[in-house]
Amino acid sequence: MHFVYVIYSPSADRYYIGETVDIAGRLIQHRIHHYAGSFTSIANDWEISFSLKFKDRVSALKAEAHLKKSKSKVYLKRLQNDEDAMLKLIEILAVKYLIEVI
Repeated sequence: MHFVYVIYSPSADRYYIGETVDIAGRLIQHRIHHYAGSFTSIANDWEISFSLKFKDRVSALKAEAHLKKSKSKVYLKRLQNDEDAMLKLIEILAVKYLIEVI
């Protein structure tokens, strides 16, 4: 299984979108600045906003690219808080990219 995850830093008021097989481990890496100079090194209070599960990495990478194209804090916040918006995203991923969210 592969995941697309969206994390949020309250102190920086920023979102980050990524792909991984281990969300908990990846979140720790973001918090401790495992990758020096990465975007997430701006804060250490990252928290999971939401995640989506996919059967393979290719599907997860397509979904990640779709979310990154939006470049919208408002959209990411709406996905976190609005079930209808999340269902619409899942529909878009299925129709446009032919990928299934598990």
